[in-house]
Amino acid sequence: MVDSKIKFYYTVAKVLHWFAAFIIAFNLLSGWRLGGFPLNQKIVLIMIHSGIGVTIFALMLFRWWWRRNHKLYAPPGWQKKPSMLLQWIFYPLLLIQPVIGVIQAAYIDYEVRAFGFINFSALAADNEKLHALFLQLHGQTALLLIVLVLLHGLERTRGALV
Repeated sequence: MVDSKIKFYYTVAKVLHWFAAFIIAFNLLSGWRLGGFPLNQKIVLIMIHSGIGVTIFALMLFRWWWRRNHKLYAPPGWQKKPSMLLQWIFYPLLLIQPVIGVIQAAYIDYEVRAFGFINFSALAADNEKLHALFLQLHGQTALLLIVLVLLHGLERTRGALV
C-alpha cells in the first residue's frame, strides 16, 4: 500500500513537471515574438502570455508544495547532484519571472489583462522608464531560464546515456 502511494505521488509530480515544462517553454519562446505584432494583436497575445504566466506562478507554488509535502526528490546528498541543484534554482526563478512580468505590465501605457480580467496595468501609473527597465529584466530572466532549461535537458540526457 505504501509503495503504491509513493508511486502515485511521483506520478503526479511527473505529470506536473511535464505540464509545467510545456507551458513554460511555450511562454518563454512566444514571449520573444510579442514585440513584432501590431498593437491590437499584441494586446491579445500579451493577455494570453500574462494569463499563462499567472498559471505558471500558481503551478510552481503547487509543485513546490507537492514536493515538500510528500518529501519527494530529497535523497541523501541531493545537494551534490547538479541536476537536483538546477531544479531547485528553477523554482525561485519561475516564481520571480511572472512577478517581474506583472510589474512590467503595471507600468505599460495600455491595458494588460491576464485571462482578460486581471488588470495588471491598473496597479501603477504609466511610466516608460520603469516599464523599459522591467521589460529588460523580464527578457534577461527569460534568457537565463532558457539556458537553465537547456542545461537541465543536457544533464538529464547525460545521466540517461551513462
